[in-house]
Amino acid sequence: MPIEFELCQDPKLLEQYYQLREKCFRQELKIPDFDGGEDERDREGQILIARIGDRCVGGARIVPESPAQYQVSDLSLPMETCCMWERFVFDPVVRTVQMIRDFCAELIDASRRFGYDYALVLSSRKNARFYRQCHTALGVEFNIHCQMPDAAQGVFTGLEHYLSVSKLTQANAIQIAA
Repeated sequence: MPIEFELCQDPKLLEQYYQLREKCFRQELKIPDFDGGEDERDREGQILIARIGDRCVGGARIVPESPAQYQVSDLSLPMETCCMWERFVFDPVVRTVQMIRDFCAELIDASRRFGYDYALVLSSRKNARFYRQCHTALGVEFNIHCQMPDAAQGVFTGLEHYLSVSKLTQANAIQIAA
């Protein structure tokens, strides 16, 4: 079955996404206390999922406000045109570079439909570099700007956080490579 991408409202698929992010964040990021359940930012935003049939195999949330507002102003980005991409997760069983690249293309397209010109991402340097490779393959500018140690709070304390920006306005002609 092919992988499909959708902005999800289905409670069963959303619950699968929450369980997947809890499992992956605990195992891969070594955060044993991470609670992947629905939270306030999930309710404030939209969740894009990747699914195979009735099984969620990945996802991320698009939220309208950034916890990095002072960095956004330092970058001279108008806050009202920025969204934040958070809680990226992909099932390791089906995770491929092509799947993540296709997912990024869908994430860019969905964010543009919501009227955003920029998407901000907080991630490790390794993940930021990978996201930049995906964006480059899609012809979309993605810049890694700065380390943000203050963003590592709660269960994320001790993890590196780099602020990156995807320039969605360049996404006019996204074509997913087969």
